[in-house]
Amino acid sequence: MRVIQGLVRIWDLVVDVFVALAGILLWGQMIIVNIEVFARYLGHPTTWATEISSLLILWIPFMVAAWVLRNEGHVKMDLVVERLNPVSQAITSFISSLIGVVVMLIVAAAGLMTAVNSIGSKTPTMLMLPKAPLIGIIFVGSLMFAIQFFIKACTDFNKWKSKKSERVPMPQNVGSAF
Repeated sequence: MRVIQGLVRIWDLVVDVFVALAGILLWGQMIIVNIEVFARYLGHPTTWATEISSLLILWIPFMVAAWVLRNEGHVKMDLVVERLNPVSQAITSFISSLIGVVVMLIVAAAGLMTAVNSIGSKTPTMLMLPKAPLIGIIFVGSLMFAIQFFIKACTDFNKWKSKKSERVPMPQNVGSAF
């Protein structure tokens, strides 16, 4: 159990590093956009700002998705789930986490295949950047998201088990007292 907790702590550190890098990229994007605004104002727009900015818009969400899931910051539709008993809530959360693992593994596989197929090709833009590393974030981010969903599924399963064992059994002779 300590090994798993240690692995989860290391995983949390990796997720935190990705969030910090995404924050740096966000600051970089803000600086790039400001440079472009001033350059256009001075009559000398850049040729690279729009392309780099659009790539950062792709990268940042994939870098922070696992962190947002870990902090339960994703939008939830819990109108029905909130009305369920705690055991049913834990089961529902467990099942939805497993579905998240499967979906994100499919997206990660598609991202990996796309990145591998893009090796050697360049973007059809002014900068002609290599495509594979740019698209690779889809694989990396989706895989991180799947791993975080798996950790959440394990946590939800443990909640389900503990809630199930907390239920107090009904006495057998309820009607005999009357």
